[in-house]
Amino acid sequence: MKYLQGAVLRVERASGIRYPPYYVEPVLPVSKTGGEYGQMGVLFARVIPVTTTGSVVILVQFTAALVAFGTKGTLEAVAAHEFTHYVDLVRKLSTTDVTSDELSTTLFEASFADAERTMPPKLLFSEKALISLVSRKFKNVLSDPALNKKVGDEWIAKNLPIHWVGPEENTVKLPMGLVATTRFDPAVISKVAELKKARS
Repeated sequence: MKYLQGAVLRVERASGIRYPPYYVEPVLPVSKTGGEYGQMGVLFARVIPVTTTGSVVILVQFTAALVAFGTKGTLEAVAAHEFTHYVDLVRKLSTTDVTSDELSTTLFEASFADAERTMPPKLLFSEKALISLVSRKFKNVLSDPALNKKVGDEWIAKNLPIHWVGPEENTVKLPMGLVATTRFDPAVISKVAELKKARS
């Protein structure tokens, strides 16, 4: 846990923005499709918007398997990558730039869809080493063979808790009325406006 907490602090320092609320999930989400024989993908972390009374709260879910078996560098890369999803989602929701995403029915499609729902790390982080780390670890999806093997041997093979999900299930439905009344972190809104101005 100290590595995860350190990863969050590193992202906050590099971005100047407070990290969203996060938690560790004891069940490992694993994605598998019938169309890709023998293929499965572990969802080590996810950004999950949830509805509360009158607003939307965006959470980051890290899995216990990632925290238990991931290296310090991997945890930092994952925390930073999920942060890019968080900022992109705030951008879309706060500017009502919301469209229905195409449903991914294969892991191959899902990996590209994931990459499209991020803000470029170089636009968010001031620390070059962190930008480089995220770029090395993520080529559409997390690339960490040692972590995959460890999780396969020490979690999946030992029948620790797993939740099977299809790529098409990894979607979110939000009432637009709640989105419209939600007050997002002003620092994120300011960063989004700054990036929009820089791009134009």
